[in-house]
Amino acid sequence: MKRARQKIKTQNRKRVRLRSGSLFVLCITLAVAGSSGWQLLKLRSQVEGQLANLSQEKVTLLQQEKLLHDEITQLNTPSYIEQLAREQLGLVKHGEILISPKN
Repeated sequence: MKRARQKIKTQNRKRVRLRSGSLFVLCITLAVAGSSGWQLLKLRSQVEGQLANLSQEKVTLLQQEKLLHDEITQLNTPSYIEQLAREQLGLVKHGEILISPKN
């Protein structure tokens, strides 16, 4: 009987050791998983912030592109080219006389 009791006590001690070891491993695993999850949440927050900034920058750049496209369209009109030729180069149409003030 004593041997049987000692054997049972030894088995119980092994179970307790196994349980505490398993519990320790489980705690470490949960800590690592929790830490990884937290890091992922922080990273996701940063990425969402960058995405918002880039979306705003995209809107701004699209507006600038439209303004530049409109300016290119205006610069390529014959009336604007004529205006520049008259103002900057002093050109006149055939039959016109250029009158410039004396300085």
